[in-house]
Amino acid sequence: MSTEDKSPLHILFADDDSDETYLFNEALEHCHLEVVLSFANNGNNLLSILKSNPLPDLVIMDINMPHKDGLEALAEIRSFPEFESLPLIIYSTTTDSSIIDASYNNGASLFVVKPENFDGMMKVVKKIAAIDWKKNPKQQRNEFVISED
Repeated sequence: MSTEDKSPLHILFADDDSDETYLFNEALEHCHLEVVLSFANNGNNLLSILKSNPLPDLVIMDINMPHKDGLEALAEIRSFPEFESLPLIIYSTTTDSSIIDASYNNGASLFVVKPENFDGMMKVVKKIAAIDWKKNPKQQRNEFVISED
């Protein structure tokens, strides 16, 4: 195994809810996952970070963010060739099939339904971390939605 394979997964987590970012970070720690976590608090901030920093391995973004929501940010990010293979996960409380379809059709790699409690958050975090994002930057349609179940 090369040194590159052992480097921690770098996740950029975009959500304007500080409680949500705290819970996500706590779940990572409780699962003992080696992850470098950075944050963006809205869609504009997310795009600014992506354009001015080394790319993360994975971006997780909430749908409901101020200034530019997750679907708008998704579409804009996918319009740049340099972000074509960047894994982008939509993270939302909704299970509305039209939103899930729009996420898939606009290039999201995965759609995660926000869990209702901390145990669920740990299950979701483990599922996200178990995917080899370098080999599978986008999940197949039948595996596109994950939840704590």
